[in-house]
Amino acid sequence: MKHWEFEIEGAHFRAEWNESATFNMQQPIGGQWVDYHCFTVYGIETDQEALECVLEMLQEELEEGQTLEFI
Repeated sequence: MKHWEFEIEGAHFRAEWNESATFNMQQPIGGQWVDYHCFTVYGIETDQEALECVLEMLQEELEEGQTLEFI
């Protein structure tokens, strides 16, 4: 598993990638990371490609006006 942590608009996030095709977006609750969004992207070969997928997903959420805080 690979993880990337972000702080966006004052909210903390972690992207977890299973080094294959599945991503879990997480936020901390009670000291533990909790999934709030999962997505799949096939054909990823490098860590950089995986990170770009995560950043693209976050950018889409921001452009659509979705709040990044789920609670």
